[in-house]
Amino acid sequence: MKKFSLGAGALFACALFVQRVSAEARPAQVSALEGKAERSRKGGQPARLAVGATVSQGDFITTFAGARLELKFADASLLRIGPGAKLQISAAHFGGGPAKRQMTARLFFGNLWAKVTTAIQGEQKFQIETENAVAGVRGTTFRVDARQDKSVLVRVYAGAVAVAKNVPIYGTPASGKPGERHEVDGPDEVSRDKWEKIVGKQMQILIAADGTPGEATRLADTDEKADDLGIWKP
Repeated sequence: MKKFSLGAGALFACALFVQRVSAEARPAQVSALEGKAERSRKGGQPARLAVGATVSQGDFITTFAGARLELKFADASLLRIGPGAKLQISAAHFGGGPAKRQMTARLFFGNLWAKVTTAIQGEQKFQIETENAVAGVRGTTFRVDARQDKSVLVRVYAGAVAVAKNVPIYGTPASGKPGERHEVDGPDEVSRDKWEKIVGKQMQILIAADGTPGEATRLADTDEKADDLGIWKP
């Protein structure tokens, strides 16, 4: 959040600032929920989620066995989280013009499904990170499964997704601050095609545990119809 100072006669400027911040960093809302889910922040106690609750930038979301949760963002995009999953909303900015549309979520484990209202263009960003891969959405409907063996399956139902190796890692850096984001040296110099794949409509791709994308293959006709999160009717 931007720093500011308040002096005499600055109340109007302060009001404009608050309006601007609220327009940019907007929370998501729990629009549907089956089962039990919790929201937490680092160092804080978990809080039970219910329909209508808000989830803000920086929050961790955990779903329990048999649970499904749907988040609705300020631009009406939807993010559905399957059972036994953990996710953090790393960034959620939707104000200040089309270029400021930014949403990043980190999926630690479990499955999610997303529907973006419009295609992502220019400097806009809507991406899902896992430990080893990044799925950068071009638009508009897709699914990400972060598996226990660290591999990631990405399925694209509409639009396209750019899948790449996730070079930044999350852990305990030399500063000793758990969860702080830091970067390591990138991969050896190789062609970009080896580290990024564009996955189009009705295609899927498996990213290996080391973050290397495989080759995209076509989805079967039954795959989308069998997607428990995609066909969910809250």
